[in-house]
Amino acid sequence: MSVAVGLAAPATDAKACGGTFCDVGPSAMPVDQSGENILFVIEDGTVEAHVQIQYEGDPEAFAWVVPVMAVPEIEAGSDALFANLLAATVPTFMTNPIFEDCGPDRRGGDGVGCGMGRFSPNAFSADSDEGAGAWGEFDDDPMVVASGVAGAFEYSVLEGGTVDGVVEWLDANGYAQDDEAPAELQGYLDKGFLFVAFKLRGGTDVDEIHPVVIRYEGDEPCVPIRLTRIAATDDMGVRAFFLGESRVAPTNYRSAEINLAALDWQNLGANYRALVTQAVDADPQGHAFVTEYAGASAVVDSFGLLDPRWDATRFREATPEQAIDELGLQGLLTCTENRCGANHPLVVGLLERFLPRPVGVSFEAYYACISCFESAELEAWDPGAFADELEARIIGPGEHATDLLASHDYLTRLYTTLSPQEMTLDPIFHENPDLADVSNVVQVDMVFTCEGPNYVEFDDGTRLAVGPSPDPAQPAALRLQDVPMQGPAMTISDMSEEVDEARTEWNDELGLSPGGEQGCNCRARKRGASGIAWALLMVGMGAWARRPRRRRAAAATRR
Repeated sequence: MSVAVGLAAPATDAKACGGTFCDVGPSAMPVDQSGENILFVIEDGTVEAHVQIQYEGDPEAFAWVVPVMAVPEIEAGSDALFANLLAATVPTFMTNPIFEDCGPDRRGGDGVGCGMGRFSPNAFSADSDEGAGAWGEFDDDPMVVASGVAGAFEYSVLEGGTVDGVVEWLDANGYAQDDEAPAELQGYLDKGFLFVAFKLRGGTDVDEIHPVVIRYEGDEPCVPIRLTRIAATDDMGVRAFFLGESRVAPTNYRSAEINLAALDWQNLGANYRALVTQAVDADPQGHAFVTEYAGASAVVDSFGLLDPRWDATRFREATPEQAIDELGLQGLLTCTENRCGANHPLVVGLLERFLPRPVGVSFEAYYACISCFESAELEAWDPGAFADELEARIIGPGEHATDLLASHDYLTRLYTTLSPQEMTLDPIFHENPDLADVSNVVQVDMVFTCEGPNYVEFDDGTRLAVGPSPDPAQPAALRLQDVPMQGPAMTISDMSEEVDEARTEWNDELGLSPGGEQGCNCRARKRGASGIAWALLMVGMGAWARRPRRRRAAAATRR
């Protein structure tokens, strides 16, 4: 039986967060892109989903509905865990520079540069100015079988009823609506799903939002993407992590492998996200995932997840001034004589909630010296409640995240982009112990020649001339595969011949001979970072001049 959890519905005005990680120097380009992030933890008989919620807007308009197959356990999750997962497994494209020895008159200067990736809008929003009455009469309300709070959120688990009854309940309980929701909700109701409805607790601001952990019985992680399509953007990114015992692959989607010859090696993979979109679109329905990393979970740093100094009990009898001092001692605040800064993203929201600052006073100034300002709010200080929230939102999630990384040896990272018209099938995933590891770091030799085009050389010895832009005739996907529960992947579509043919024509057009020699008696030698920067500078200035070429019309179209 499929068990689902997913990226359902943050409310109106949702915006993406995320971006590009760029390390030091021009020789490596880590490419990250914004999108929905979810972590599945797979254990015997249990699936645990961590969903990173990305939302900006009116706190009272926040609404999020998640379909599940059983009544789940729900608790707060860790943003730091997602940050560390992303940083450790981000796809990174590196060039190992090799310079031909062309004599003393052909040496470049020093420089520094770094290519930039692209941001992508991601969000699921559900809001409507029309009331729920537009959806018909309501005569069968769902049952609320569980409810509670999880950090900044309150939630209710709804079972049964009709679509009209579910919509009426959501509307009556302050959940934002979308007039396209009933049709999607009906599909889940028909299959016996329950719904978990989340909203922010009263008085909670958006800077208190954190991931949510949803734990349920089952063995088949699933993202209910059909519900997400109501307000999804074109080519919305969906990134799924899996902690378990072996590599994870999509069950009812295909596995796509991108064609590295179509990557923009001049800019160290700056076209990566667009290439993934084109690669998954090689499947007629656009139903495919790219494996960005598969291997040991030990690559993920535990830094920032948990600090041994964190102790909620130290706040239970504290005065406001003592609480500020204790936050500093526990490393959650850094304060000087006239300025305080938070070292954890949720500390700001907690302080604003329990020790709200006077209007017109900055965060930095107020918490550096709360006794310096008159504030009636100090009388309402509740140290016990503050300690409980600190435990629930920061310390508990940090402990759990640390335990997860320590107790699960294998990590998989999958990525795809989907447009609303492609969100017709909820992706399901499974472990396959027979699949090989996948590195998130791709490194090639970049040979800078004395004359003629520079080129990259891949591990298999093939060479690709580097021009001012990638070869438009290269297919984005190298192959599409179906992955069984065990055994090797089965290739459904293999574009290797097209890749070889396009590379040969491209190399011929730019003047790269099959062996890579350019007619000069040159010796290649490796150079350091300054040499790389010089070469990239020359690329940016248009070091190559393209000659016209005649190509088959079909070869120039996107496959």
